[in-house]
Amino acid sequence: MSLLATLNSPSAIVSAGILPEPQYAAPDTPPRVTLTAGGQDFLLTADLSHKGACIAILPGPTGLDAPPVQATVTEYAGMDGGRLVKTRAASRRITLPLLLWAPTRPELLALKRSFVAAVVAGRGPCTLRVAEADGTARSIRVHYTSGMEGDEGTDAAGLTYIRYGLQLSAPDPYLYGDERTETFRVHGAPAFLSHPSGSWTALLSDTMNNPSAWTTAGTVLNDRRVTDGQYTRLPAGRAEATTAVPYDGSSLYRLTARVRRSGKAPADVPTSASVGLAGAGPDGARFITAARLPLTDADGWVEVTGYARGWDSDSSPAAGGAAHPLETAPGSMPVGTVTVRPVIQSDATPLDVDHLTLARLDATPAGEPHTTPFFPLRIAPSVISDEGLPVQVTSDVDAWPVWRITGPLGQQDAGQPVVPLRLANRTTGQQLILSYGIPAGRTVVIDTRPGIKAVHLENPDGTRGENLWPYLTGPASLWQLVPGENRIALTATGASEESAVTLTYQPRHLGA
Repeated sequence: MSLLATLNSPSAIVSAGILPEPQYAAPDTPPRVTLTAGGQDFLLTADLSHKGACIAILPGPTGLDAPPVQATVTEYAGMDGGRLVKTRAASRRITLPLLLWAPTRPELLALKRSFVAAVVAGRGPCTLRVAEADGTARSIRVHYTSGMEGDEGTDAAGLTYIRYGLQLSAPDPYLYGDERTETFRVHGAPAFLSHPSGSWTALLSDTMNNPSAWTTAGTVLNDRRVTDGQYTRLPAGRAEATTAVPYDGSSLYRLTARVRRSGKAPADVPTSASVGLAGAGPDGARFITAARLPLTDADGWVEVTGYARGWDSDSSPAAGGAAHPLETAPGSMPVGTVTVRPVIQSDATPLDVDHLTLARLDATPAGEPHTTPFFPLRIAPSVISDEGLPVQVTSDVDAWPVWRITGPLGQQDAGQPVVPLRLANRTTGQQLILSYGIPAGRTVVIDTRPGIKAVHLENPDGTRGENLWPYLTGPASLWQLVPGENRIALTATGASEESAVTLTYQPRHLGA
């Protein structure tokens, strides 16, 4: 039986072997694929069992996994073989076998004409997005090349359907994850600028790709299905790290976790997240340093932070005690606590966690101002620490950040030279130097993305202002973030509570 006959029969969907999308329970739910073109979003994975016009991907799409790689080889003279000079990811081609179907001819024509006009007329760019049931998504910018010329063959088109072999070209071969943004300030959470009396040292940094590093209800959380290598899904209740770190009550401790409401959470059940420390004291009581941060689906990834210092004479603080989200008002551990373990707690619903850091504020010796090894200059308090804050980048290949640095930074008294601002990646050894004093309330944008590469002052209305390329000095490098941990350091003078550094990047992946 031809496809034309079956699609126009009462049992069209099953007879043609084109089944509706199965209603599997996550995580087995098929991905949702959309193509954004001409300002319109087209769902390409529609359920063909519904009554309206729709588009569905047929079996056989190609080009959505690893990109093609080109190798440059120099052949040896007078002997076999050659020498590999370099390899590079080349632009990729994506093929999507599509079925456009509608219950009536007018509906099919409306869908077809709208789709063709949006994808072809502007010749791109379009955005192809693949979203999984767990909330993760990857997208790639594509251009139409061919496949919608039309074929009125027996099985290629009919009264209420048409098949296309959509051919797309992606000059940038990588698929991009959702944008990630983190803002750091002198005071507040998470602290990035240096404390007047010292700098933060990470004692434990967990990228949450190993569930067995956590216990829940006394049982090791070792079910590999709860992780995709980028985050761990913790069940409702309390999860405690299996790694303990020494605790010294004379120091200030900061615990920060990046969390979101899990896609597994029932829609009618609220979610709240807490982070804290489990103290190995006389009775093993725990102390929650920041409690009950409410989360919604719209929040996406957020950070919850708490602080602790010293010992409390009450050796049995209440479980899930008072919140302490401020550096200036830390909580304290039970008397006798010598080691602590990070704790993450979710009320009522599962919680996704993709990074956790426990850090200690190490004091600078009394009377000795903080100094930087970059230049022989004593820097006043409120300088940003040059030791670096660990930033975890869940990307298959290098990611290119956009920095927004808000002043005051680098400002000096009239007649005094500007102290250079230095932004460095301690992991790779790269840095850039900007000899420009940023006034209070003004923002400098450093965009490292390929094809853009810009350093400029931002106007109050958000438009691009003065070009600051001439202020880059020394061996400037608009450096990238590497997969894994990057220790980011910003060194400048004149910071205040108004100063802020915002890091934005999109993880780059080899495939969907």
